[in-house]
Amino acid sequence: MLGNNRKMKYLLSTCVCPCRKLASIAFNDMNPLPSRLLRNRRVLHLERLQAELRELEEQHKEFITESVVRKDKELDVMVSEDDEDL
Repeated sequence: MLGNNRKMKYLLSTCVCPCRKLASIAFNDMNPLPSRLLRNRRVLHLERLQAELRELEEQHKEFITESVVRKDKELDVMVSEDDEDL
């Protein structure tokens, strides 16, 4: 039993290091998209989205003010029609 534990410890200790090294090579050395490039693309995309969101918010505010003005005009027309009936 003790021999099996020693074998397992040896196998695990020798297996873990190459796995970490392989992962490091795969994700750091051979990575076609370096983290700096990804970070820059994320920042650029975020700026574009924020600009689009600001534009949509401005359009929404304009729409709200126009709809309020339209409702006021409709109410004025309705009131003036009621006055004519009297």
